[in-house]
Amino acid sequence: MITIQNLEVRFEVEGEGDEAVFARMFQKNMRRWQEIAKQLEQHAKKLDDERAIVPNLYGNKS
Repeated sequence: MITIQNLEVRFEVEGEGDEAVFARMFQKNMRRWQEIAKQLEQHAKKLDDERAIVPNLYGNKS
């Protein structure tokens, strides 16, 4: 689990409100973080499956 303890965001824009810009930037970066987390989870599962002597046919963790 990742905990953000301090987050400081600074930007200057014309035409859009600060909240709209922050929301757009935050969503973009959260989507990317979620993609990376999913890839890491899939990679870990693949490594677990490759390490197993007998395949886990029931889908439960051993």
